[in-house]
This record gives sequence, structure tokens and C-alpha cells, in this order.
Amino acid sequence: MRLFKAILLLMLVASIIPTVMVGWLSVSHTRELLVRDAQELAQEHVKQLRLKLGELLSEPTQPVLALANTAFFSRTEVEQRALLASVLIQRREVLAITVFSPQKERLPGLQAFAVNDIPPTAVAEHEARALSLIEGLTDVRYSEVAHQGPQGLPVLTMAFPLGDPVKGYIAVDFSLTAIQKLIQKERLGSSGFFYVADQHGHVVAGGTALNGETNVSHRGPVAHLLQQIAQSQSPDIEHFHVGNFGTGKEAVVAAYTHMPGVNWGIVSEQPVVQAYRQVEAMEQRILLGLGAAILVACVLAATFSRNLTRPLKNFTAQAMELANGQFGAEVHIRQKNELGELAQTFNYMSKQLMAYDMENRRLYESLEQGYLETIVALANSIDSKDAYTRGHSQRVGDVAVEIGKELNLPERQLKTLQYGGILHDIGKIGIVESILCKQSRLTDAEMAIMREHPAIGDSIIAPVTFLAGVRSCVRSHHERWDGTGYPDKLKGEEIPMLARIVACADTFDACTSTRPYQKAMPLEQAMQILDKLTGAQLDPQVVAALRAVLQKKGVRLEGHRQPVKLAS
Repeated sequence: MRLFKAILLLMLVASIIPTVMVGWLSVSHTRELLVRDAQELAQEHVKQLRLKLGELLSEPTQPVLALANTAFFSRTEVEQRALLASVLIQRREVLAITVFSPQKERLPGLQAFAVNDIPPTAVAEHEARALSLIEGLTDVRYSEVAHQGPQGLPVLTMAFPLGDPVKGYIAVDFSLTAIQKLIQKERLGSSGFFYVADQHGHVVAGGTALNGETNVSHRGPVAHLLQQIAQSQSPDIEHFHVGNFGTGKEAVVAAYTHMPGVNWGIVSEQPVVQAYRQVEAMEQRILLGLGAAILVACVLAATFSRNLTRPLKNFTAQAMELANGQFGAEVHIRQKNELGELAQTFNYMSKQLMAYDMENRRLYESLEQGYLETIVALANSIDSKDAYTRGHSQRVGDVAVEIGKELNLPERQLKTLQYGGILHDIGKIGIVESILCKQSRLTDAEMAIMREHPAIGDSIIAPVTFLAGVRSCVRSHHERWDGTGYPDKLKGEEIPMLARIVACADTFDACTSTRPYQKAMPLEQAMQILDKLTGAQLDPQVVAALRAVLQKKGVRLEGHRQPVKLAS
């Protein structure tokens, strides 16, 4: 029952999951609300700014448009000039006024400027803008923003017809300096800013945050606005939009609105991080509360599960001992509950496994000894055909194992090397004795038959499952590092490592043993031969390992002329 209660308490602690789910839903819902509030605030700022800009534009245009109600062309020329001068005096934003005839010709004497010294180029530019506006003019029309003077002050030209039918046209230049100051003064939070762009994406008025940009058509909100205007059937339709633009560090929350008359776009931009700061603060508070709840739950879980986890850790440690072959390991638990009964069962199982393991080890050692004796018998059957090679297979196996140890091969591969060295020439059983025991040099045809013994040996041991790892030693011990060996013409590291080791041990024993065609060489001369074969027939790494073995064994490389066996 104690274990049941502990598990029950842990299940109760699992209530943390619905708590987290509720917190996540709260964060998601609240985040949506705060994001919507931030976006609506940005949109509201843009709408308010549009009203302010509308007022700034209407103030200088009202006295100009009032000229249409003064029966302008029915007055004397002196009165007409006085009316034009009064407009310039009333509104400092008005820079120039020009009156044109119905034939779109400037009327002499009916042109006035706010300053006396006007360069001819400025007059020409004013008249050019006016003429382009009055072409086909039936109502009030605005030009694109121009920049005038050495300081590049923004100027807007407005034109409208007088009389019905049309008796003439009036064109007026307005300074946009007041609009520029208003835009620079407006702020949205600590890092938001506003700017005004025309229908081509050129800046009409902008803050310092634009870093001197004059073309903002590439910016996300402006590009979106221009696309909406292009897709609209009516260019005078009002457009409102708010949302996120850009990605990464460049992401901004932007809102824009369209002023149809002048065809301007009013845009606000604010970095996402600053715009959604309240969202992040809310998330941090909720996450902090969730963290506190999780911490309390974890403390409770640790307290109630302590009596359960400690015995389980003991079980785990002893189970790992069993998995690693350490049979007989026992679990010591004093609790008189289900865990105590489980511990007794585990200890009984461990003792039984230890008894079975000891019996299996004896059987395995007996089997392995039988295998080894069989392998040695097979090797001796080959060596017995030629007195000169007696003991050769056993020596090759011993040398191969020593080289493998030097190369830090695992125990299993060392045992494979032992078997591979003993059986490397097992295929010679299939070679006729007339060729196998021939005392003179073999002919090419006889050599071709002799070279079949690796493949024959491979086919002999292929059906023996436990010798599967030995097959590469038998088949590939005559492959050469340069790829000219046999039977498969393997090259370099394509040759299995164990086969390269057996090949080196085979060559070494051949050099240090007496054969029909040579006498046993001194170790120094044998190593010189192996050095010459390094990189062509033998693996340089394996030859270096053999040399290290000889040095560690303290074998002097001078004065030895007997076959060498490297005993462990």
C-alpha cells in the first residue's frame, strides 16, 4: 500500500500539466489582445496624424480657394494684384501665386512671390509645374512634391480653375516646412517614428530615423501601400493597414493611411521588440508564476517520491551489474512492502544466474579449446606436407596477435587474428602436393594454381559460422597495399585490417624461416626487407607496429639467425 500511495501522490503532482496548459492558453489569448492593442494604437496615431496634416494643408489653401468666390476676373488689375498680395501676407506657407488665362498663358502682372529676389530657375520650375497641372484641369489638383532652393525645401503646387465656364486658372506654391517639423516632432513610444511618402515612394517629410533616405518604396509598409493603390479602381480611395513587416532584427510594427487628395501615404514604424514590450512583460510575469508553481510541485514530488526512487536506483545499479556479467549481485532493501519482496526475488534470480554462468563458462571454454585444437590440427595437416613450413601457421598467428595488441585492437579481434594466422594457408589443402612441395621455383602455370589457395581456403571455412571473422584473413592475406595482389586486387585500406596484419606476420615469418629457396635471415635484414615492401606490399602502419613489438620485447636486431616466435 505504501508504494501505491507514493504512486498516487506522484499522479496528483502530475496536475502540473493542466496548470501549464492553462498558463499557455492564458499567454496566447492575452498576447493576442496586447498585440491587437499595440497595432490599434499605431493605427490610431496614424489617423490622428492624418487629421493634423489635413489641417496644415487646408489652412493655406482656404484663402487661396476663396479667390474663386471674389469674382476675381471681374475686378480691376489693381484689385487682382491686391488680392494676390493679401494671400501672401495672410499665409506665410504660400510661396508663389500665378494666374493663367483659359488658353493656359500666364497673365502679365498677375504673378506674386513671397520673397522679392527669386532666381529665374525657380520661376521657371514654378510655371512648369503649374502648366502640367492645369492641363485638362476641372477641379483642385496637386503636383508631386518638389525641392526648391539650395537647402532643398519641400514645395507643393496646387492649381484650380476660376469661373464657370472657366475664365482662368490659379497655381499656388506652398511650403511644406510646417509638415516637416510636425513629422519630426511626432513620436510613437521611445523608438517609433513617422514619415510621409508620395505615390512613387519618395519621401515628402520624414524624421531623422530614415537616415537621409529619399526613396522608401522598398520599405515594407510603403511597398504594401503602393501595391494597394495600384490594385484599387479609384486612386482616391482611403487605405488603412496595420501589421508586422520584415523579419529578424529588421521586423517592425507599421501602420499606414492614405491621403487621397494629395495622394500621400502617412506611415508609422516601430521595432517589434519595442512595440510588443508589454507583451513580453506579461509573458514574463505569467512564466514567473508558472515557474513558481512548477517549483512547488517539484519539491512535493521529490519529497513524496524519495522513498520510491532510492530503492529503484539500487535496483538499476544492480541490474546494470547483471547486464555487464557480474552475476550474484544483490539488492539490499529493508522495506517490508512490494519493493522488499521484489528485492528478494531479484537476489534469488541473481544467484541462479551466477550458477548458470559458471556452468556456461566451463562449457564455452571446453568448446573453444576443442575449436582451437581442431584449427591447429588443420594447420598442422598443411605444415606436415612441407618440412620447411612446419610450425609456420602457429608462428604467424602469434606474431599477428602481438601486432594487434600494439595497434590496441579489442580482445575479440585478437582472437580472430590468432585463428586467422593459423588458418591463413588452409586453402593449400586443395593444392596438389607436386606443386605445394616443389623444391624449385614454380612455373607461371603452377604459380597461378598456387594463387588459388586463398579463395579455396575462404570456401572451406565459409560454412563455419564462428569463423566468419576469419574469412577476410584467409582470403585477403596475399593482397598488396598497391593493389597488385590477389585474388581480388584490393588496394590500400580496401584490404581488411586483420588481413593486412596477417600478411605482415606471414612475410616476417617467411623472411626469418629457412625455405627451399632461401635461408633464414637475421632480424635486421628481415626488417630491412619489410621496410622495402612498406607502401608497396605491406601497410606502413602495420610494419611500424611490428617494429615497435620487437623493440618492446628487447630483441636485438643483430646476431639472430633462427626463426623467431614472439611469446607474450
